[in-house]
Amino acid sequence: MFSDNDRISLRQFSRLLVFDLFSISGLIIPNIAAASSGRDGLLAICLGTLYAFIYGYLILSLCKQTGGRYLNFCDDTFGRFVTFFVAIPYIIKLFFCLVFSAKLFGQVINQTLLADTDNRIIILFLLVVSAYSASKGMEVRARITEIIYFLVIIPIILFLFLGIRKVDPGNITPLFTENLKDIGTGSYLVLLTFSALEMMIFAAPMIHYRKSDLSKGKRLYNYAARAIIITGILDILMYIVTMGLLGRKETADKLWSAINIFQMVKIPGGIVQRQDAFILSIWLLSIFTLTAALFYYLTYISGHVLKLSSRNYLLVPFILLAFGVAVIPIDTEQFYYFFKKYMMYIGMPQSLILPFLVACTGKLKKFINKKAIINTMFAIVITAGAFTLTGCSDMTEIEDKNFIQAVGIDTEGKDMIKVYYILPDLQALTEQGAEDPKKLKLSFSDKDFTEIEQDYGLENNKRLDFSQLKAVILGNGIAKDKEKMDAFLTYVENKYEFGRNTPIFLAENTAKEIMDLNSNIEGGIGDFLAQLSRINLKNNGIKEIDAGDLILARNEGNMNIVIPMLRAEETKMRVSGIGIYSAGTVQLHATEKESDFIYFASGFGKNKILYLPETNEDELPKYVLKINRITRTMEFRNADGKPYLNMIIEGNASIQKGLAKKEDEARNEDIKKIEEECNDYVKKNIQKTITAICINEKLDYLNLYRMTGYRNKSLWLEYKDDPEKFLENITINLKVNFHIQ
Repeated sequence: MFSDNDRISLRQFSRLLVFDLFSISGLIIPNIAAASSGRDGLLAICLGTLYAFIYGYLILSLCKQTGGRYLNFCDDTFGRFVTFFVAIPYIIKLFFCLVFSAKLFGQVINQTLLADTDNRIIILFLLVVSAYSASKGMEVRARITEIIYFLVIIPIILFLFLGIRKVDPGNITPLFTENLKDIGTGSYLVLLTFSALEMMIFAAPMIHYRKSDLSKGKRLYNYAARAIIITGILDILMYIVTMGLLGRKETADKLWSAINIFQMVKIPGGIVQRQDAFILSIWLLSIFTLTAALFYYLTYISGHVLKLSSRNYLLVPFILLAFGVAVIPIDTEQFYYFFKKYMMYIGMPQSLILPFLVACTGKLKKFINKKAIINTMFAIVITAGAFTLTGCSDMTEIEDKNFIQAVGIDTEGKDMIKVYYILPDLQALTEQGAEDPKKLKLSFSDKDFTEIEQDYGLENNKRLDFSQLKAVILGNGIAKDKEKMDAFLTYVENKYEFGRNTPIFLAENTAKEIMDLNSNIEGGIGDFLAQLSRINLKNNGIKEIDAGDLILARNEGNMNIVIPMLRAEETKMRVSGIGIYSAGTVQLHATEKESDFIYFASGFGKNKILYLPETNEDELPKYVLKINRITRTMEFRNADGKPYLNMIIEGNASIQKGLAKKEDEARNEDIKKIEEECNDYVKKNIQKTITAICINEKLDYLNLYRMTGYRNKSLWLEYKDDPEKFLENITINLKVNFHIQ
């Protein structure tokens, strides 16, 4: 640590650089890579990171050519007049970066954590706090960064590694399927996110080198390279998790699509209720360091040009200018479009051209020993408009919200939908008695979900809050209506508060039948269904189906989802089977027995019970078996121009009932016969479901074609233009091998 506010160590420099490079770019890098390079976005990120090493080396080489003090070199070589025009492009670039960061920050926070707070208040708060941090100098910023560095980086890395477990490989593979031009464009756009490296040309004089640093040969580039490596790894992880969970379409469509994964990746143990808020709050610490850096360099460059004794006087006008431009009524994504074009064609090229011209001209002047020979002027005028605020909306207090525990949706007539909302029994939760069950269930009908939300607000004078939503039940009518299902999924996609990790269930008939049972279920239907999902996942290994899965399937188009189906029975409900969501609707229902073998074919079904031999319902089974472990192995190959699949379902089971007490040898013979009967029974029924659903109904409920993307690229490419033909041509060789213990 050093007493001078503008002196930092190499380690502090490296950590500041990591935050400057990743804080904002981490949120948009998946969108940049997916939109430009599709599935090969991973290659674009790798190439862009390699370019960043070259870019950083060039910046530091040019810095060295100017004696390590860039602006002072301009003063000494050309005079203050030319230095002014050299500084202007940097000021413009930093200002645009500040405005973009503020707009993005404001919109993300407004849509996630502070939905009822005016966006302008959020932006103003960011600018003021960041400017205050910048006013304290480089050393204070470096000290703060050292304190929070591991508090930010470690949770984010752990979170991303947890997210990798949920990644669907079919979303990010196969690689090398896009054209080289798209990959090249993507890699250049990724390089733009490393543009903060340019600031090394100004930061170099502020770095204090200890004797130990010099003796060990610790050069500035080594520490910059370390920051690039860390940022590159984080960018790759962020892309894999976002693309792997959301798919190509949604990742590419929304600039900050990455924030949706904060809801979808679950922290083990449930120790954090709003994990998305927890991770996003940690991330915001790094964003503050970036905006503070932008303020610092803006005042540093401007103060040098104007020869001010204190640069802090410039913070107030920069706050006002940045705020005025940031609140211009232009969509953030539209602003990003113009900002991207500016960075591609002006911002990035100037970062190398300007110092190159300064260094070369300076060397030339020194060589011919003349004073000011050529003064090259670039006149750029910036006009920032002043905007009058119309006032800020009031924040919604907790008393003005109704927290929704469960949602049920049915169709009503041809054009209308009916939505049922279940409220939590707060009196029961606080041991103050029980609320009237009728008051806990509300229903509204209208043409779309936004209008229903408005109807709710007008009638109850409260706002719907979905932050505690536990489950959604889709009635049979809406599940089979493509237009209404698309409207529902679009509503969820654009409403961050409606969590992507909310479990989804089908009602065998209407959602109303399920919602009417709320008064008979302790804790409410939402908690009951959320617990049911956790039990299925823990006991049977069955993947929980949530809103994010349906959105992904809708966006990808070639993905099918198996959704659990509920049946209302007097005062209780039970899982009665499954529905298969494909091409925008639920196209097929399967019974409870059929669903067992659908899950077996998918590699799920631990703790399931089998009854042998297959009998009528009024006959008692001879043997009862319990599946203790199940795994699935898939091997695709291309033979004679057609796809072949070797599918192996194996595991172990135990006999719960029916094994007679015999001598060891006779007992082993009986177990062997039961084992053969079990394997034949499971194989026959899996083949039956595959034939009925995949072949006859042409519903790829196993997502076999998507699987070829990461298991057999040649098959994926061969049927890329006609995936349906893949199901027609495939031959499946099924082997079932359960070992009875």
